Formats: sequence, C-alpha cells, structure tokens
Amino acid sequence: MEGHQNGNNRLLNSSTSEVTELFVWPWMGIVANIPVEEKDGRYVRDGGSMLKHDLAAQGFKPVRVHPLWNYKGHSGFAVVEFDRDWLGFTNGMKFEKCFEANHRGKKDLYAAKQIGDELYGWIARDDDFHSESIIGEHLRRSGDLKTISGLEAEYEWKTTRLVANLSNAIEVKNMRLKEIECKYNETSISVSNLMAQKEVMHRTFNEEIMKIQQNGRSQLEKILKEHEKIRLELESQSKELEKREKELQKQEARNENESTKLFTEKKMNEHATLEQKKADENLRRLSENQKKEKEKLHRRIIELQKKLDAKQALELEVQCMRGALQVLRHMNVDGGNSELKNKMDAIQQDLREKEQDLDDLESLNQALIVKERKSNDELQEARKELINVSGVLFS
Repeated sequence: MEGHQNGNNRLLNSSTSEVTELFVWPWMGIVANIPVEEKDGRYVRDGGSMLKHDLAAQGFKPVRVHPLWNYKGHSGFAVVEFDRDWLGFTNGMKFEKCFEANHRGKKDLYAAKQIGDELYGWIARDDDFHSESIIGEHLRRSGDLKTISGLEAEYEWKTTRLVANLSNAIEVKNMRLKEIECKYNETSISVSNLMAQKEVMHRTFNEEIMKIQQNGRSQLEKILKEHEKIRLELESQSKELEKREKELQKQEARNENESTKLFTEKKMNEHATLEQKKADENLRRLSENQKKEKEKLHRRIIELQKKLDAKQALELEVQCMRGALQVLRHMNVDGGNSELKNKMDAIQQDLREKEQDLDDLESLNQALIVKERKSNDELQEARKELINVSGVLFS
C-alpha cells in the first residue's frame, strides 16, 4: 500500500507523456561506454560488481548489474536492474537524470563526435526494447514494456482484490471464532455439570460409608450383648445345678437313680461350660477379627476414596480433552494447518490412554466394592454361627 501511494505521488508529479511512455519493466537502466581491455584477442572487464558498488554509492540502489557479452567479449554495455516497485522507478529516473545533468545521457551519447572514456546512462524504454542490438535481446529476454498508467491500474486492481480477499478471510475467521466461542461455552457448561455430579457422588459415597460403619458397630454391640446374656444364663444354670447336686448328695442313700441323673447333668454342665469357654474364645477371636476387619475396611474406604477422586479427576480431564479436541477440530476445519493437526493427533492419543485408565479405575473400583460386600457377608455368617452355638448350649 505504501508503494502504491508513492506511485500516486509519482503520477501527480509526472508529465502526461511520461505517464503514457513505455518503459521496460522490471525497471532497468543502461550503462554505455564501459572501459574494456583487449586480452588474447577478446575484450575483458570485471563482472559488474565494481559498477554496482559505484552506482550504489551514488544512491541509485541497484539490485544487480548484468554486463553484456558478445562473441568479441565484453560489449562495453551493461544493464542495471532496480527494484520492481515505485521506489525502484524513482531510483531509475534519478539514475537517468544524473547522467543527463552531466551531459552523458542517451542523446548525448549518440550526438557526441568523441565520447571519450566517460560512462553514459539512461533508463530503458521501448526503443531500447525493440532494438536489434545485444541490449534489445537482453531486455526482451528479461522484461516487458509497461506504461506508468498501466502499472498504476494493475496495482489498483491487485490492491482491490487483496482488500476483498482480506475482508472475506476476516469474515470467515469471525464466523469460526463465533463457532469456537459456542463450543467453549458448551464445554464450560458440561464441565460445570460434571463438577456438580462429582459433588453429589462424593456426598452419596460418604453417606454410604458412614452407614456401613454404623451397621458394623451395631452388629458388634448386638453380638456382645447376646454373649453376655448367654454367659449370665450359664452361670445361673451352674448355680442351680450345684444346688441340686447338694440336694442329691443328701438323697444319695435313698435314690441311686437320682444320683446317677445328677452325675449325668453335672457332666453335661461341665461340657456346656467347656463349650462356653470355646464360645468365649471364638467370640474373642471374632472380636479381634472384627477389629481387624474394621481397620481393613477403613483402609479400603480411604483407598476407595482416593480411587474415586482419581476417577472423577480423570473423568474431568477426559471431558476437558474432548472439549479441546472439538475446539481444535473446528479451528482446523479445512485441514490445512499441519501444526493443529499434529496437536489434534497428540490429544487424540492422550485421550485414548486416559479413557483406558478410566476403564481400569472403574474395574478396580468394582473389585473393591465386591470385596467389601464379601467381607460384610463373612461377618454376618460368623454372627449367625455364634447365635446357633448359643442356641445349642441352651437347648
């Protein structure tokens, strides 16, 4: 756009003939009467770097210098290329005006009777382009003829097209940005819902754990009460038997059968006492096992809590990765951005790994729950067995 504005300024300062005049484009200047030396039957000269340096020192800013060669060697001519923009045209005209000011322009060259060893220069136009000389051959091979007004119109058309393309691109980007914002809002809502679900699950889990602990304590207290009741009943029976034993001892002389019956009941009482001791030992072991099971249950609860937190964190991470993947897919709809595609592939691979970890955590969680239920069932079976033993002792 800056070059285009410079072109407008240049047109305003140019004459009508200059605007419609045909120039060689890219802008090229011609340097003539370059000193050469004859060596081994050919004219020789440096490759043009020295001439480029001299022209650059004068402020003409040449891009490159092409010495022109023919079958005799160096022709004494060189073509100077300038930048393709309006600044290059300005430098080319300064180049020509400088030579004309020193009476070493194109007209001065062809009007001079003796040209001496001074350099002559001018900017290439249509007559140079169409000439049959080595200069014309090079210009036709390297450039084309254009008017300033034609170039101005071409730049104007390119600028208009560029503005239109940029406007369309901005509109497309804005539409995609709105789509991404919608997806982001959807993802934010989904994450908020997931966090709410996590809170509900966490609260429900804690309530279930508290119920399990309360049930365990209630069952143990009930077992201890039943055991105490059985112990008291056995002591009462033992006292009653002792009393009856004393009475039978008094009646032993009168009734041998009664003595035998008393002896039998005593043996049965001893057996019941022995069974009670075994029951006491079983109760002690059951209490120890209950205590160990409670400790193990507490460790399992902590482990299950950690696994649940890890699972919920992993579910949240998976949800966020899915949202990021959707956003990247919308940002790379046309598939032209390889960096976004590589990033999408990396996120997709990571997502599959996280989903596999989530499945593993779910399996481990189910295994812990099954193990917990099995332990609780074993405790219930032990309680029933103790109650059955007590029933046998009293029967």
